[in-house]
Amino acid sequence: MNKRQWIQEILAGNKDAPLPQHWMSFFNGNLARELTPQSCHYKPMWLYNAPKDFDSSAMGEAQLDKMISFNNYTGRCLACLGKFANISFGHGGPGEFMLRLVSRKENEIIAEYETGVLVKAQLKPHFTHAYNHPVKTIQDIEMLELPDPAAPQRYEGLKKDIEYLVSRGEYTTVSLNGFFSGLHYFLMDYEVTLMALAIEPELINAALDKLGNWNLKAAEMIINAGADSIALCDDLGSKQTLLLSPDYYRKFFKPWHSRLCDLAHSRGATVHLHSHGAITPLLDDLVECGFDFVNPFDPEEGFDIEKILDRYGDSFVVTGGFPASFWDWPFQRQREHLEYLTGAGRKKGRLMLMDSGGIPENVTKEQFDKILETSAELRGVRNFPGCV
Repeated sequence: MNKRQWIQEILAGNKDAPLPQHWMSFFNGNLARELTPQSCHYKPMWLYNAPKDFDSSAMGEAQLDKMISFNNYTGRCLACLGKFANISFGHGGPGEFMLRLVSRKENEIIAEYETGVLVKAQLKPHFTHAYNHPVKTIQDIEMLELPDPAAPQRYEGLKKDIEYLVSRGEYTTVSLNGFFSGLHYFLMDYEVTLMALAIEPELINAALDKLGNWNLKAAEMIINAGADSIALCDDLGSKQTLLLSPDYYRKFFKPWHSRLCDLAHSRGATVHLHSHGAITPLLDDLVECGFDFVNPFDPEEGFDIEKILDRYGDSFVVTGGFPASFWDWPFQRQREHLEYLTGAGRKKGRLMLMDSGGIPENVTKEQFDKILETSAELRGVRNFPGCV
């Protein structure tokens, strides 16, 4: 069984298949390298290692082989494609506005997205700040020039990389801009976005028309390049509540989510939604949209994984189940939680394990390896060559 076949078995609800797992992200590229053998270290690992020019060229077979080794070592079942996409789920690649380096100092990086938004990343202690958003008014939307989402050269490297990974039996996933998060990541300041939802809906509609149509064309190009799945990062909640009302979600964003899922399904692809937060009031809406995977279902955000599996396991692959604090626990508690998750997954099916916030920088290689071994043992992958 290879990974593409494995994920297809999970989508089909085969309870006899071992449980898959995908760690969401790593704190940064340095941590990803510290936790893995040198043979796994491929060049475009971390988003903020971006070059000085926007780059959609192919990674190439040698780097992809290392990426596969990295995923195999760390027990990650999805091959996330696009430069810098693989260690940070839902970010990087030609379906998301690309990043280029502006300046680098010992403890500070400034980078620019294709929309002109600048990001300042402080490394220690870790902190990021986005600024220079180009949109405040409808006139700004009218004047905004986005890169051509249908430009063939944007996807030529991606197509080559997908073809190689498919030949290796990998399940390929390519990131796409979110619709809600895409507005406040790449076009509008976060506070401006939230205020406009309430008092200037015409600005939201104009911005979404521009961003949404860009996303759908990019998604079409990604699927045409051969991707198995599209990863959409669209956080809709905080730990306590939604970031926007259910009415605002249904009015502004649900139609775009539905159009994306319809497009993907018409071409034989799947859509994987990443949305942090207490999003319970929207889960039935997400089912209606047609998402195939939804993550991360953090217990500290109010989710009981068994209840979610009971209610929604027939509608999408429930992905997640870890609290954000998992890596701070003593090992015995970690093992007990893994036993609970794997027991629920074997009983109910349609579960993929995924952490909630990524591997933090204080995790040691010894701790990480111990969790990898324990997870592999409990998920039963050792008896299935090709599964990790």
